[in-house]
Amino acid sequence: MTAVVEISGLRKTYRSVLKGTHHALDGLDLTVNQGEVHGFLGPNGCGKTTTLRALMGLISVNGGSMRLFGESVPEKLPSVIHRVGAVVESPQFFPQFTGRTTLSLLAKSAGLPQERVDEVLHTVGLPDQADRKIKGYSLGMRQRLAVAQALLKRPDLLILDEPANGLDPAGIHQMRELLQHLAHDKGVTVIVSSHLLSEVQQLADTMTIVTQGRRIITGPVDDIIEQHSGTNLKLKVDEDDHSRAEEVLQSLEGASVSRNGDDYFRVSGINDPSEVTRHLADGGVYLTHLSSESKNLEAVFLELTGTAPQNGEAVPVGQSIHDGGDVAHEETPASREVAQ
Repeated sequence: MTAVVEISGLRKTYRSVLKGTHHALDGLDLTVNQGEVHGFLGPNGCGKTTTLRALMGLISVNGGSMRLFGESVPEKLPSVIHRVGAVVESPQFFPQFTGRTTLSLLAKSAGLPQERVDEVLHTVGLPDQADRKIKGYSLGMRQRLAVAQALLKRPDLLILDEPANGLDPAGIHQMRELLQHLAHDKGVTVIVSSHLLSEVQQLADTMTIVTQGRRIITGPVDDIIEQHSGTNLKLKVDEDDHSRAEEVLQSLEGASVSRNGDDYFRVSGINDPSEVTRHLADGGVYLTHLSSESKNLEAVFLELTGTAPQNGEAVPVGQSIHDGGDVAHEETPASREVAQ
């Protein structure tokens, strides 16, 4: 596979008098290959937007390396920026302009034919709203316009920060189909940063999860979910058997047992349900309900981001997360930059 984005050991440090030193990026690694939709995930403040801004040359970094299409950035960014379309953070437009006027001016400044304006308006589903002033646009319409703007120059790499923000379910579905079409049929590489984990699960081919400025896992979405899902059993017994059932289940080797304030027990760590039913029957307890629950991306995300990685290293698919301490950093003059 051809790597379109390669980031290695990226560090960004802010210092302020009031807050002291803050490592926004703490040795981050990221690789995205051509023609895939890549989910870039993490909790608020984990460094996602900082990474995207650094990649686009909007902020400087304190260490590490970045490459786009094999070219080192920011040094060679002018030679490849025409191949990149991006929406990073909240899109800003002149409210008195119409959507069409906005795109027409951008197309003219980039030397693109005006026919391209109508093409992207249709692509994002805005042809009927194109001649309205942007001040009357909803949040979802502004988001569509921002994506249309990013698509104007037919980019080979599309970077979108929260592309489904403000979209209704139909709009989210349309956006998903558009991005998958661009990646799988047109060969465009798409990076999506989003908090809508159920949407990322349906949209992305691969993903990277970061926390505290470090990568903790990367790989195909389905493989990561499968690796961390296991079989979770939800079972119920007669009320009179609750105490005995809990005692019996706790004695089952490898089982993790919990209750969430309801009448159901939840058992994880056991892949064969018959092992649980047999163990309970041997203990004189019989089930009134048994079902399995599968983890989705949201559950896996919460599990993974609840544990700090060791030394900022990624966890390859098939290995577990380690607990880790802070990593020492060499201070540079740039690290004294005042946090905004």
